Amino acid sequence: MLELQKINKTFHKGTVNESVLFRDFNLTVEKDNFISIIGSNGSGKSTLLNVICGTIPVDSGKVLLRGNDITKMKDFKRSDFIARVYQDPAKGSCPSFSILENMALADNKGKPYLFTKAVNKSKIDEYRTHLEQLHLGLENRIHDKVGNLSGGQRQALAMITSTLTPNDILILDEHTAALDPKTADNIMELTYDLIKRKNLTTIMVTHNLKFALSYGNRLMMMHQGESIIDVSGEEKERVQLSEVLERFNEISIETGN
Repeated sequence: MLELQKINKTFHKGTVNESVLFRDFNLTVEKDNFISIIGSNGSGKSTLLNVICGTIPVDSGKVLLRGNDITKMKDFKRSDFIARVYQDPAKGSCPSFSILENMALADNKGKPYLFTKAVNKSKIDEYRTHLEQLHLGLENRIHDKVGNLSGGQRQALAMITSTLTPNDILILDEHTAALDPKTADNIMELTYDLIKRKNLTTIMVTHNLKFALSYGNRLMMMHQGESIIDVSGEEKERVQLSEVLERFNEISIETGN
């Protein structure tokens, strides 16, 4: 499905702040994988997502999706087949638009609007059905402005709108980090239910070790641009929280934290 081949990335090249993050980094993501990625700040988690989504260019190497080279493809082009939900709930929707208008925009992703109306009224019942799956009552508030919703409601809506049209990859960029613990648990359950129902190939970066261990079929830990833990299937299921915390502590000692 997705393959990163010999990715190299250096920041601030040629300055006193030069920092080499990726050196011949490789990653293969199989179809229907749900990968949870953890790691300390500066480990390369967010940069990895940005490389996949095309937000930042690589110095060398290739990014392949379904065997096609998308290395030089712009991020707005990749958004046609890569969906991304951000940490900040405000980034996943237009606050001045209604829930209905946000869903219509998402449903028309990649299509020309011309001068026709963006909202197809015949699809309102379909949108309400999608919203009912959230169990948040948003189907009864479909004409409300998104800016009036709570952070958790906006993040739940972002999950629906990001997967309204078919995608090859779903990117979850610490999408529960800005939420309170109870809301984060609810959003994570909604997320997992959506991933299972739609058979989505998913890459999730998270600081929540409980989520990383409980969800997905593959676990990766990043450190200084390398994958220092990469387990899947039954091996992942056997990983204990104490083991992960011990590895984190080792890294902290190594880096002087």
